[in-house]
Amino acid sequence: MSDMSISEQIATWAAELSLDRVPAAVVESTKLRILDLVGVMLAAQPLELVAAAKRASRATDGGTGSAILGDPEEVSPLTAAFVNGVLTATLEFDDTHIESFVHPTAPAVAVAFPECTREHRSGRSLIEAVLVGIELTCRLGLVTPVRLHTLGFHPTAVFGVFGAAAALAKLRGLSAPVIADALGAAGSLSAGLNASFEDGTSTKMLHVGMAATGGMRAVDLATAGISGPRPVFEGRFGWFRSHVQGRDGLRLSRLTDGLGESWEALKVASKVYPCAFTMMPHIEAALTLRATHGIRPEEVEEVICHIGQRSFATMCEPVADKRRPATTWHGRISLQHTVAEALVRGRMDKDAYATESLRDPVINALADRVTYLDDPDTEPTRSGGTVRVRLRDGRELSHRIDDMRGTPRNPMSADDIVAKFRANTRDALSPAAAEATAEALLRLDQLDDVAPVFEALRR
Repeated sequence: MSDMSISEQIATWAAELSLDRVPAAVVESTKLRILDLVGVMLAAQPLELVAAAKRASRATDGGTGSAILGDPEEVSPLTAAFVNGVLTATLEFDDTHIESFVHPTAPAVAVAFPECTREHRSGRSLIEAVLVGIELTCRLGLVTPVRLHTLGFHPTAVFGVFGAAAALAKLRGLSAPVIADALGAAGSLSAGLNASFEDGTSTKMLHVGMAATGGMRAVDLATAGISGPRPVFEGRFGWFRSHVQGRDGLRLSRLTDGLGESWEALKVASKVYPCAFTMMPHIEAALTLRATHGIRPEEVEEVICHIGQRSFATMCEPVADKRRPATTWHGRISLQHTVAEALVRGRMDKDAYATESLRDPVINALADRVTYLDDPDTEPTRSGGTVRVRLRDGRELSHRIDDMRGTPRNPMSADDIVAKFRANTRDALSPAAAEATAEALLRLDQLDDVAPVFEALRR
């Protein structure tokens, strides 16, 4: 394979991948990723942004023959993929690959769910497709981890289009040359700016949907016989040398080293709380301190959070904006508001970051007393943080999380993921329907046809 371009090597791997040669732990992990995302998507169904995304997509991509997860109406395949992507991202509750900061499962399931429903695909084929999408998206993020955020790119958006294309191509059983063409085309459909991080506007929450539709278009172009550039990743004018200002330090070997033998998919972390993963250790620490010591907001003089300096620009600054988030999504990337809400409310579930929480004078007053310092002790491959609470009576309380729940060193169990699924679907499904769906998805590799599982959710 050494004479092949990187995209050809990836395409060959994707075309030849079979669950028969995938370790059982990877298969089980992928099933849990799928179950987790189904719950997250159903939790987001009632939100107005989702309805608006559906209206906008139908205005330009009208048609029928496909379905959005949990929606009874028929829509076009592009609309289904787009709105599915929005469903995965709106609550900021989807999973994360810690080292690269990408959300790898979302673009893959956004395109795979409607395709499996429409074409009555097996559970094994769904797992294979989602696994291909996850692994490729993670590996793309490892070429230059974290750097893209500083350049203003949203990694999930710009890499998710490749993951979506690979997942859909695998699901359709395309040959390696056609998959390589699709990856080549995806390079010209890759986009996504972090501009919404500044003012809390909605575009960032659409990025997975945009990546999903871009991936679908790339596959359709390749299937029609339109060629795509083979050096799309490593070439002189390939993605990385075009998008990353400065061409040194690109770890392009991470794309193919150990491909099919070592699995980045096993390093994907489910989220315990609906916010940017970086802040979750601070929520956990704050909730622990509150439960242990009965902290009341009026007792607090200052809250000091130790967080990695690489997150200052996105989670902590500008301070005035973070203390008063403009929108619910803006709150999900605000350390000050997040820790204050956790200490005041004592929970951070799918209903967190509501407008009333953003405007709550008690939460706002406490957010004004949340400060931050660099946390040099947390490694890039781990998720940790410390919260120290100074009380007005002179006491100082502290709690540290070294490895957040959900990460590889502190994994969530299958029971934990099922519990999260139940909590996320409590307003969307009856208890019996939730149990039936969870049971079916946990034995996904045994299902000859997954369409009935998704069709049941539409009712």
